[in-house]
Amino acid sequence: MLRLKAGEYNFHVVNKDVPYVLGFWLRGAGLGRLTLPSTSGGGIQTGGHKDYRIKLTKGAHVYSCPLNPTPDYTLIVE
Repeated sequence: MLRLKAGEYNFHVVNKDVPYVLGFWLRGAGLGRLTLPSTSGGGIQTGGHKDYRIKLTKGAHVYSCPLNPTPDYTLIVE
């Protein structure tokens, strides 16, 4: 679990060795999905990277790759 303070962040996502296109999706957890900020995108080729800028507010968030069978990882903003 990752813990951060509320504020603006830049998530730098790299497709280091996965031989297909990846993406990134950060959103509120549970009902927070309706009220907390969200950012997402795809098209990260092998060896490529993409930045996702977001202003995080207090609450529970999750992040994952919607194009790869990864779990939702927890991010708590305090």
